[in-house]
Amino acid sequence: MTPTKWKALIFFVVFLSASGFFYTQYYNECFLKNCPHLKYVGEDESRLFDITNESRKVSKNDIDFEKEDVIVFLHIQKTGGTFFGRNLVKNLDVDPPCICGFKGKKRCDCFTKNRKIWLFSRYSTGWLCGLHADWTELKSCVESKMDEKEGRHRNRRLHYITVLRNPILRYLSEWKHVARGATWKGSRLYCNGREATLEEVPFCYDDSDWMDVTLDEFLKCPHNLANNRQTRMLADLSKINCYNTTTMSSEERDFKMLQSAKKNLQDMAYFGLTEYQNYSQLLFEETFNVPFIDDFEQKEDTKGSKVKVDSYMERLKERNYLDIKLYEFAKDLFFWRVHNILNITV
Repeated sequence: MTPTKWKALIFFVVFLSASGFFYTQYYNECFLKNCPHLKYVGEDESRLFDITNESRKVSKNDIDFEKEDVIVFLHIQKTGGTFFGRNLVKNLDVDPPCICGFKGKKRCDCFTKNRKIWLFSRYSTGWLCGLHADWTELKSCVESKMDEKEGRHRNRRLHYITVLRNPILRYLSEWKHVARGATWKGSRLYCNGREATLEEVPFCYDDSDWMDVTLDEFLKCPHNLANNRQTRMLADLSKINCYNTTTMSSEERDFKMLQSAKKNLQDMAYFGLTEYQNYSQLLFEETFNVPFIDDFEQKEDTKGSKVKVDSYMERLKERNYLDIKLYEFAKDLFFWRVHNILNITV
C-alpha cells in the first residue's frame, strides 16, 4: 500500500476513535428508529428504507476475467466519471493491461489473455448502449452488444459499478457544461423496447444547443434531464412506465423511482463518491482485489464549487430533491462499507 493510502487509513481510524461513541449512537438510532434523511418520498413517517446487513458489507468479488467476469461502468454525467473511467483503462494493475491509443483510436482495448473483453465502458467498448446509457438501458443491452463485439455468446458475470456526486455540485457542473454547448442529444433514453418521444421529453431550447444558458433559465425548464439525473439514471424506469408521465401522479413516480434507485445502488458490486477519492479507490481495490498503480487525487476546486448560488439554493434543492435523498443514502451505505474494510464495528 502506498504512503498516501496509509496516511488516509491512519487519519480515518483516528477520526473514528475520537467520534466512535457519537457515531455508534447515531447509527443505532438511525436504523432502528426515525432517520428522516433516509426516508422515501411520500412514505409514512415511521418507515425507513432498510439497508440490509449484507449490503452494508463489502461483497468480495472473486474476480477472474478469464472466467467470464465483466465490469460494467454506468457513467452518469458530471460525477467525475471521465476521471474514473480513464483510471480503469490506464491505471488499473491488470495483466495484460489495456492497450490505449493504438492506431489513432481514442478508446482502449481491454482484453484478457484469451481475448475476452473484461470492461464495458466509454473508454473500452465505447457507447455501445447509447450515449451515457442508464441502468434501464444497460440491463437490456449489455449482453447482446458484447455478443456482437466478441462475435460469440458466453455466460458472463456482470458486475455493475458507478460513481455518484454531491447533487448540487453535479447539477451546477452540468449547467456550466451545457452553457458551453454540450447537449447529449445522442442519448437514446431507451425503455420498454422504444426510445422516449419528443412529446415525452421535449428539448429545453429551440436552437441546436443551449449555449450561454443562464442558471435561472436552466432551472426553469421542468423537463430538464439534469433534474434528479442520478436517481433517474439508477432507477428501473420500466417500473414508472418509462418517460410517460400520464399514468401515475408525480408523487407516486418520485417514490417508485427513488425506491428503485436505492435498491439498484445497493445491488451494485461497487460505487464510489466523487468527494471521497481515496476511500473510493480503496473500496474498489478491496471489492475486486485489483489495485490501481497510482493513487487517486482529490480535487477540492471544481467548476461547480466556484459558482456563487446563494440566491438559487432553494430552487436547486427543489430540482434535485430526489438526488439529495439518494446521495444521503449513498453516503451512509458507502461509509458502512469503508468501515467494514477497516474491520471497525459501528
